[in-house]
Amino acid sequence: MIERLRKVSLPALSAVILFCSYHYARILGVICFDIGQRTSDKSLVARNQHRFKWFCLSVRLISATSVCCFCAPYVAEIEDPYEWMLQCLRLSASLICAACIVVVQIGYDKELLLLVNSFLRLFRRLRRLSSLKRIGFGGKREFFLLTFKFTCLVYELYCELGQLWNLPDWLSFFTIACEIILEIGSLMIIHIGFFGYLSVAALYSEANRFVRSELRRQLRSLERPGGGPVSRRQLRIVENRLDECISVYDEIERVGRSFHRLLELPVLIILIGKIFATTVLSYEVIIRAELYPSKVGMWGLVVKSFADVILLTLAVHEAVSSSRVIRRLSLENCPISDHKEWHVKWEMFLSRLNFFEFRVRPLGLFEVSNEVILLFLSSMITYFTYVVQYGIQTNLL
Repeated sequence: MIERLRKVSLPALSAVILFCSYHYARILGVICFDIGQRTSDKSLVARNQHRFKWFCLSVRLISATSVCCFCAPYVAEIEDPYEWMLQCLRLSASLICAACIVVVQIGYDKELLLLVNSFLRLFRRLRRLSSLKRIGFGGKREFFLLTFKFTCLVYELYCELGQLWNLPDWLSFFTIACEIILEIGSLMIIHIGFFGYLSVAALYSEANRFVRSELRRQLRSLERPGGGPVSRRQLRIVENRLDECISVYDEIERVGRSFHRLLELPVLIILIGKIFATTVLSYEVIIRAELYPSKVGMWGLVVKSFADVILLTLAVHEAVSSSRVIRRLSLENCPISDHKEWHVKWEMFLSRLNFFEFRVRPLGLFEVSNEVILLFLSSMITYFTYVVQYGIQTNLL
């Protein structure tokens, strides 16, 4: 059994997780396009499905209307200020994100389809560029991040579907189902942001792996023991590979920047709402634990909410750091020819690596990095400490 597990390809498992997550988003009506194989070359391509798109829009609009008619009056009658704040944050974030999804599906469907096809085309291009046959998605880091994310998705679905049991009538069942569709759909924006930035990181990792192994080996082949001249044919082969690398890095940076611009505002909105909702929920679980019969389940929701924010930040950090790795490979120490054209091409490659660096700055306010993760963790630990101290001083704990 252990030997079989060792033979399992982690990139192949990552591809399976991506496949399951893609269909999960289609069931929720967030992704309304289809990814299938071309009949000509069996390559993956995204196609628009107009009927399914309008069906998803209809379901989302019906769910939003039902929540506004049935859930909003119930929330308005809540007397507990903390419970009222928690429910208001949750409903507001769900409705705002539902509106963002509708706007993206109606106004930016062509841009989104082109973006997905650009990702798929880049993966095919890198696989054709390399002499090694690779199947799947990413490597070990991508696999572990995807595994944690998939665990969060399963737990999220389990907690949401648990609300549908033991309901008194069909109206309550319909209202809760509409609320679940909106809430899980709003959280899918964070998940899509995670998968998108992780895809950028995987593209950079594959390109860096090609430059580190194959391009470096070809550059070393230009070295002659006696210092003899390099043939034009060998120089042309390496130069073509260098041109292809420049084009690939430019394309990855362009696609990553387009993805960031398209989902920058929706991800930031739901992220802010999720952070505030998580702080209120953690206060409720610590101070008012007697109101929740399943304390383990509530603490699981708190941990899952923290994990969603951390995983999104880690995916962004992976993409940003992977775009900087290539500059630390010391390729300038490889032997080069005395031809002037080769020097110009080499300087162009190194300068573009420095200029086209992938960066993520939400609305230009701050840059996502390891410091942001540490700041978020320290802030939440400080918040937990204050809440526990408050509970001890007021004899609530």
